[in-house]
This record gives sequence, C-alpha cells and structure tokens, in this order.
Amino acid sequence: MFFDHLPRRGYIGGHRGARSIAPENSFLSMELARKCGVHFWETDIRITKDNELIVFHDDTLDRVTDIATNSKFRNRSDFHVEQFTFSELQRLDMGSWFLETDPFGTVDDGSVNESEKKIIRKQKIQRLDDILIYSKSHMFPVNLEIKSLDTEPDDVAIVDMIVDKIQETETMDIILLSSFRHEYLHRAKFLCPDISIAVLVEDKHPNNILEYLQSFSAVAYHPDEKLYDAELYATLLASGVYVNNWTVNNLDQAKEMLSSGTGIITDWPQKFF
Repeated sequence: MFFDHLPRRGYIGGHRGARSIAPENSFLSMELARKCGVHFWETDIRITKDNELIVFHDDTLDRVTDIATNSKFRNRSDFHVEQFTFSELQRLDMGSWFLETDPFGTVDDGSVNESEKKIIRKQKIQRLDDILIYSKSHMFPVNLEIKSLDTEPDDVAIVDMIVDKIQETETMDIILLSSFRHEYLHRAKFLCPDISIAVLVEDKHPNNILEYLQSFSAVAYHPDEKLYDAELYATLLASGVYVNNWTVNNLDQAKEMLSSGTGIITDWPQKFF
C-alpha cells in the first residue's frame, strides 16, 4: 500500500514534482523532487483527444507551454487539452515559460543552474505510462490527482483507463489516487477495492467527515491548507485516516503541521531536506 512506503507521520510530498525549481509536472520536476528526498510526489492526470493519459494540470495549454506563439497552433491557444492529440502536444515547448516568467524567483536567485536551464528548455508533456515506469523503477510513491473533466456526472471513463494503466504497469503498491470529483473515487474503489484513495477538498470540510471518508473506504484526506484544524485532524489520525495538507509553502506552518502528525504537499520540497 502507498502509505507503507512513507513514515507513519509527518511526511512530505512534492507538489507537481519540485515545481519551484523546474517546470511543473515535467520529467525534470519529478526527478528533482526525488533527488530532494521527498517521501512522495503529486501530479495531475488528464486525457488527450486520442485517449492518451497525460500528466498536466490546467484545462488549457497557454500558461505553461508556448502554444500562444507556436505557429503550428495558430488560434488554438484557448482550446482545452483534450482537444489535442498526444502527437500534437509533443510539438509544444513545456519548459521555456518557466525560465521566462520565473514564477518562484528561483531562476533569478541562482537556484536553477545553467546546466538545468538547458534541460528545462527540452521538457515535454509526459505520458502517464512514462512517469509510472520511472516511479516504479525508483520506488518513488506518486499521488495521481485525476483532474475534473468537463463531462456529465456519470462519465467516469477516465478512471477505468487510469486503473487499467496502473494494473498494466504493476504500480498499484505505490499509487494514491485523489480527485475533487468524488464520483471518480467511488468508481476507482468499485474497479479495484485494494487501491489507495484520498478525498480532496478545497472550500470546506464535509459534514460528518469520518463517515463521509468511510463511504469511500478512503485511506487519506487531502484538505486545503486554509482549512487546517488540528483537533479535527487529530481525530482523523486516531481513526487511521492519513491527512495531507496542500499546498503548504510557509515553513513555520509546515513545521506545525508536520509535528502534529499530518503530512504536507509543498512547492518547495528542497527546503525540507
């Protein structure tokens, strides 16, 4: 099981890899997160027009690729990811934006060295297969967040595809599935009762939270850091539910959460090791 590979309490996950020092969800971001020493990493799963499962966060491509200036994709910068084939996505530059916008100030302060800049410019959108194979070869646990697709509530086909891929790559033991779209989690448990799942929430805690989590047979709860409630989380931990707070970038806040026994998911994994 996923949590068998982590410390019992106070573990750290890299949010979209090590996204403060590499383009988020890129191969380099995953690799640097592992080298930082984090206990696991978190990433996002979407699907392409030709049904390829990929690692990507946003609905559209304009924030973290060169699609707006790429002549091959004129007038398509506002299209959703699932309107592109995987082959088309491979023509996009997924790295240069990081150097140009320096979202965390790590390019300017020298945290990203010259050799890494060359690698960053070569980053492409990854297939789920490839990151599962890498994670398995390094026994690097991975939290896969299934992004909420703009489909009907009962359309959970992406879950079937992801579970098939996990079984095909024999990575079940190191996988934690999470989603804000909770029907995805019910479907995953129906397909594979042994899979580890985490319930993601953002705005508020569910009513009767322990009962709610048990309705999914959820092993973990992933609340927004702004919902932090030490007393509530102590109750969940005592009941055997793991708690991971996201996205925790304040070091003092992180230390408080870790000392309480909960885990954190952070953009700055390099600061903790």
